[in-house]
Amino acid sequence: MNHLAVIISLIFSISFSQNTGFSTTPEQDLGLIPTQLQVPEKFNGLINPNLTVNLPKGFVAKVFHIGGLSKPRFFAWSPDSILHVANLSSGKIIALPDLDKDGIADTAITVAGNFRNPHDLAFYNGDLYVAEEHQITKLTDSDKNGKYENRQVIIDNIPTGGHYTRTIVFDPPNKKMYLSIGSSCNVCRENDRAIIEQYNDDGSGRRTFSTGVRNAVGMTLRPSTGKLWATNNGSDRQGNNIPPEWIDIIRDGGFYGHPFAYANQVYFDFYAHSQYTNLLPITSSDSARVRKMVQPAALVQAHSAPMAIKFGNNSFLPLFQNGAFVAYRGSWNRWPATGYKIVYLNFTSGEDTTANFVADFLTGFLTDSISSPPQRWARPVGIETDNNGNLYVGSDAINEFIMIIVSPDYTVGVEDDDHTLNIPFNIEQNYPNPFNPSTTIRFDLPVVSDVILTIYNTRGQKVKTFQYQNISSGYHSVTWNGTNDFGKKVGAGVYLYQLMARLHSISDGQGRDFVKTKKMILMK
Repeated sequence: MNHLAVIISLIFSISFSQNTGFSTTPEQDLGLIPTQLQVPEKFNGLINPNLTVNLPKGFVAKVFHIGGLSKPRFFAWSPDSILHVANLSSGKIIALPDLDKDGIADTAITVAGNFRNPHDLAFYNGDLYVAEEHQITKLTDSDKNGKYENRQVIIDNIPTGGHYTRTIVFDPPNKKMYLSIGSSCNVCRENDRAIIEQYNDDGSGRRTFSTGVRNAVGMTLRPSTGKLWATNNGSDRQGNNIPPEWIDIIRDGGFYGHPFAYANQVYFDFYAHSQYTNLLPITSSDSARVRKMVQPAALVQAHSAPMAIKFGNNSFLPLFQNGAFVAYRGSWNRWPATGYKIVYLNFTSGEDTTANFVADFLTGFLTDSISSPPQRWARPVGIETDNNGNLYVGSDAINEFIMIIVSPDYTVGVEDDDHTLNIPFNIEQNYPNPFNPSTTIRFDLPVVSDVILTIYNTRGQKVKTFQYQNISSGYHSVTWNGTNDFGKKVGAGVYLYQLMARLHSISDGQGRDFVKTKKMILMK
């Protein structure tokens, strides 16, 4: 570098390092209270039964599944509403059916394996897509047995090393797919990294959608607007509080600062560490890119390591319907430690605007932030919601498990799925139970109804279906003789029977669906 370039770089650096003004998103207290983590009996001995978390009043935390997980990362619901998780270390995709809706996974089933660092997965048009470090793989379940035998690489030659987790999001209305490729370093000049790419949904049409995105671990399509949102992991070596992590809508052609700036056009101190000094001199092209930056929707505590992001829906309490839940995996190089929690970003409406506030929603994993290393018993990464106001949270380290956070408006169990009407809709425990060779299932209907009684195995596969129309009110019974829909005997084991009733007339004059599920055991 010649003397003039050195002088120019020094002037730029002094100017930029003095521009440190930024405002983080306001924080709000939701009044969290200590809540003991419920550990179902089947998981005894796999996790400390005396652990507590902090949640808003009325919410309940329970272990959904533990055991056999190996660095579980992101989740996805299959078309038949079974939660699947990508296990980064084992290279496997695991299905966790909960057919009786009791908030406990019935079993854990490997549906596909032999992947290289699978971090994310998605179901699209009935097929399973897995985001590996170096490629995106499409898998097909040709025989519909819940396992994915056929695979096809639709995107390959993804740069490897550095930040190696890959995240994908499908945009069905526009038949597009987005892929996040994190940087190869803390801060450095690089090509084809620190970007979000857009593809056609078949893997063709690759183009760079946005740049300067250091490591967007979490991405999601906001249901109310159809726009892509992401969480970003900021760089290190700038101190405890710089740069704040950002959470924002991803704009076509947008630049998000890496490796030169953060927040809204605030330059790094290029002399804070040699990695930043190596970026100098700052060119006119660099400056033009920084001028494209806009205020992010949210700026939160530096080094929190935000992971998955998931927006609420109408099944949640009103406060949580328009906003987003974000997992903070937690800092590795900050003192005191920060993160290790789930936060909630509040928005006024379903529009893509700046967040009103950020609030802790689920804490308690970090028990001592000042010790070295910090004392913590979980590191949250994956998040998923369901249509009953429940939140699923996965930890990928220390304790590897998935918990379910149950909303006060919804009680997980095998009771009536409708919680607003007092209607005498009931299904009894089968008798005898256990049974061999046959058993009887009785149910009570308040009004004339259409009924479907379905029997599933613990892998979520349909075994037997009974369907009736215009059944009168009162008690009815169905006998199952242990055969499937093709008349063949099934094996011994645990089965689930689910009654779905379409009630023709209730007090408000509208038909409505009710669902109840119970377990039974077939002996041999």
